[in-house]
Amino acid sequence: MITPTIRHFTEADIPERTALLREQRFQANLTDFAVVSSDAALVVNQTRTIEGEHRVKRMYAMCHPDGRTLGFAWITSIDWRSRSCELSFGVLPRYRGGYGAAAVGAMHRYIREELNMRTVINQVLVHNTMLVSAEGLAEQAQVRCSHDSFTAGEWRSSCYWTQDADEYERSMAEHEERRRAIAARIRAGAGGAS
Repeated sequence: MITPTIRHFTEADIPERTALLREQRFQANLTDFAVVSSDAALVVNQTRTIEGEHRVKRMYAMCHPDGRTLGFAWITSIDWRSRSCELSFGVLPRYRGGYGAAAVGAMHRYIREELNMRTVINQVLVHNTMLVSAEGLAEQAQVRCSHDSFTAGEWRSSCYWTQDADEYERSMAEHEERRRAIAARIRAGAGGAS
């Protein structure tokens, strides 16, 4: 298992993140504001965040140890006094299911260890099971907000919950246990077929 690295988002990242913002699954699972924004508006918005909005939001690149960009993360609703923020991320399509969970884990560690955040606010559209299962969302959700986001032409509901460091580590351990169990079943099935 690799250990992804986190670096600050730069102007050189804007074209790749803009393409991600326009990607169909990203739009259906997070937001589709890029559909109604011009390329120039997206560049201006991302540049403004880089140059002057670090007090309230920050953007990062999640990278493979060899330097390849795996995806992007951004923190918003930053409250430095209470040490809390909302974390959002998008994994590039070619790395979903492979390095995606490790990249997201690296970002969680970064905001806790480097930025000293204690509480992370999570928001996931209820149909988005790319990282958290439907059952996991139902268990974790502290608030369910109907008609929270209008994406891909329809109103969608969201689940919100907060996680401190211990809760996050527990959820990652459970995720890893599920991943290992699935891998073991696959290996057992492949072994029986030969």
